[in-house]
Amino acid sequence: MHLRVTAPIAAWTFTIGVALVIASCGSAAPSPVVTSQPTPGEGSAWLRLTITQAIPPIDQFAIGPAAVITGDGVYVTAGPIPAIFPGPVMPNLVGRRISDTGRARIIDEARRLGLLAGQTDFTGGAAVPGAMMARIELSVGGAPVVLTGDPNAQVQCITTPCDAPPGTPAAFAALWSTLAFPDAWLGRDLGPEGPFVAGAYALLIGAAPVPQAGLGARLMNWPLDVPLATFGVPVASGTARCGIASGADADVIRPSLERADQLTQWVQDPTTSATFGITIRPIIAGEDPCAEAFGGG
Repeated sequence: MHLRVTAPIAAWTFTIGVALVIASCGSAAPSPVVTSQPTPGEGSAWLRLTITQAIPPIDQFAIGPAAVITGDGVYVTAGPIPAIFPGPVMPNLVGRRISDTGRARIIDEARRLGLLAGQTDFTGGAAVPGAMMARIELSVGGAPVVLTGDPNAQVQCITTPCDAPPGTPAAFAALWSTLAFPDAWLGRDLGPEGPFVAGAYALLIGAAPVPQAGLGARLMNWPLDVPLATFGVPVASGTARCGIASGADADVIRPSLERADQLTQWVQDPTTSATFGITIRPIIAGEDPCAEAFGGG
């Protein structure tokens, strides 16, 4: 649910860049990949790529991971978004199975690039305050490893995977690029691509989007029993509310979220005048976007 309805589209595209969208376009779309996510905080990711930046929490909330490999082996990335306005408010996630061999190749590549020798900070000591930084969380031998660095550090991609001096900021950027665009080198270890259906959604509820001239009002009824005005908990100095729809609630609300667009105004009762906007973060592998963006848990 949201304070700024346009944020999800921009945020997911920004996180991974245009190239990820292009990378997803060439794949066929066979049967959907469906995973169960009953509650936030449960389960874990084997791999997670995220972007951090000194921006307001409301904006940070909308930025989903660039890529995730779930504990049960589903590689989740962002798919293409229609170049239309108003566009969909639900992020377009795609998933595919990755083999055990594929996961082993990722570990081998991180080791080849000198990123598993104990050092974890690959910013090079030159990070500008507030600049965009990247974080790679990876499970190595059952133990978590967290690497940070600049995803845009200069790196030569003459080969696939990319070449870079081991243990350098460029090596971090090379691994990031490799993991964000897995088709180029993990093709035979990846299953067919299909829509990723999350089992839970973090929703940021706030002011309704401003209607656009000539497009008319776009009202959608809130389908859950809990009132819109009391869903979740207050955040952002009380200007918004953040909560989780999981289990049966996620199944009930999913069709409405999939139909909503950037100008959708949500109402609890069509006969009342109160309208709201919603930002959506599908929950992948136990995330809790409300806690991550606004604190608490």
